[in-house]
Amino acid sequence: MGFRVNTIANHKLWDLGPTEENAFTVIIGNNGCGKTQLLVDTCTYYQEMYSQLLNSDKPNVATAVRDVKEYSAQWSLLGERFGLPLPRKLIAASTSQFEKFQQRWKNKKDIQHNGFYAYVGSKPYTPFQAPSTRIASKAIQQLLGNEKFETRKLAALTSFLHKFDFGGLLRLRFNVAISRDDFTNLQNGQPLQPKTALILKEALEEYELEEILGLIQYCEEIYKEPEFLLSLDRNAFTLKHLRKHEETFSDVDIDRHVVSTLLRAGLIELENLETVRHTKSPSNYVDDLDISEVALTGLAKRSSGEQCLFLLFLGIISSIEDDALICIDEPEISLHPQWQEKFVDILKDSFSGYQGCHFLIATHSPLIVSDISASNSCVYDMVNRKLIDARPHKERSADYQLATLFHNPGNNNEYLITQIIEVLDSVCKTENPPEETLITANWLLSFESQLEEHDKVRVLLGIMRSTLLAGGYL
Repeated sequence: MGFRVNTIANHKLWDLGPTEENAFTVIIGNNGCGKTQLLVDTCTYYQEMYSQLLNSDKPNVATAVRDVKEYSAQWSLLGERFGLPLPRKLIAASTSQFEKFQQRWKNKKDIQHNGFYAYVGSKPYTPFQAPSTRIASKAIQQLLGNEKFETRKLAALTSFLHKFDFGGLLRLRFNVAISRDDFTNLQNGQPLQPKTALILKEALEEYELEEILGLIQYCEEIYKEPEFLLSLDRNAFTLKHLRKHEETFSDVDIDRHVVSTLLRAGLIELENLETVRHTKSPSNYVDDLDISEVALTGLAKRSSGEQCLFLLFLGIISSIEDDALICIDEPEISLHPQWQEKFVDILKDSFSGYQGCHFLIATHSPLIVSDISASNSCVYDMVNRKLIDARPHKERSADYQLATLFHNPGNNNEYLITQIIEVLDSVCKTENPPEETLITANWLLSFESQLEEHDKVRVLLGIMRSTLLAGGYL
């Protein structure tokens, strides 16, 4: 059965039971109600539980950890022995500049090759690097660091890239973060510049000094030739070192895992990412590519909505595993309403090759709520601490969502206008209107104090109130 978050800090986020399907919980509520903090608390909780698991001194738990690490047992054995189901991967994703997810988290006993925790976001802030490039750098690091690059991951990536006209070729340019002088000083044990000392201090949290020194030789190659071409299609994944002055590809390439490690250690940074269009044929194969026949589009030149979607999905796809927990904060930022309406469908389609994942999505957008799947989905109303069946709310108007779920009807809400007219019609046609009509009338009147004096809904509510009073129904 798939992984599910049932309850966190007395917030019930799931009650439909485990299945192999991917599940979606959309978290809604007013500003300041704690949606983002709930996602952060969820991540912190499972990070702590994972650390407790890895450090457990119980023989049956330690044996399960060893067997899963050596691929002789299924991941589910950990939850059975530990007494708490754990996600196979924890992903925190947001393109907001104000998100609160933890940038770095790692347990030195981690049994996941590419780490239990993946962060998709714009931290750390650097004044000379665009937010889009910072987020892309995290995604590329995760992407290149996968031990086994599965066919389904390729399928998800290529499907998403082509759906949004990005194509299957990405041109990457890296910048070495440490000066050549400091590389020499590091090897000789000489004093380092403050920036280099900080990079080294952070890298030593995850790597031994000998490992870092071993990576330095690769930085020299990137100094000389900083550009690579990443090719993705459903059957192939290649990273080629581009010799720009010759417009050819090197025969001896840096292993993609090395590039991933260099990024993770902070020794190199992604300086720029461009989507590549072949101008004469649709081929995505690097070996057949003539560099003079491609059109390049820098990611920063795409619309903000395109950048947000591209970075969010690239990051999640590069990290996702079966039974993962994916926390997404405010995905609607910079998205056109049409893309907000399609967001959950895009998630569902892109990750249909994966099983048992639970997506927690915190949002202010009624359009995202209207797109939630008819099955295996729910809405959590943080204001009323209520878990709601998603099915009655699927494919309803934004005005409907604002009134029924967000408790904030906005201006001249057309759904409320139609409901008022239906109540008036029922009351005027019969001396004894149904109880459901009177319940609806009282619900509608609860919005009166939220509306401006000249709002059409408030004007109609005044008429409805007078009619109900005249009939003795209030």
